Amino acid sequence: MSKDFQADTYIVDDNLADILHWLSLHQDCYDSFHYDALSQTLTVEHANGADVIRGGDYLNAKYGILITAHNFAGARSKE
Repeated sequence: MSKDFQADTYIVDDNLADILHWLSLHQDCYDSFHYDALSQTLTVEHANGADVIRGGDYLNAKYGILITAHNFAGARSKE
C-alpha cells in the first residue's frame, strides 16, 4: 500500500524521509522542526507547544495546527 502524503493525517513509521515529506507538504500547521542526529529525535514546534515525534504517533493537520497523538501502547510500565 502506498502512502498518501497529501492526506491531512499520517501515522509515523521509522522512515524519516517519509515523515519529513509529509511535514513539508503541511508546513502551514507547525512553526518549525528540529532533528537531532545523535539522539535520532525529531521535535516539531507548533501552536500547542513542542512534541517529540516517535514511531506509531498519529499526526493530524486538518484544523490548521498540528495535533499529535502519541502511541503509548509499546511503552513498558516501570512498576
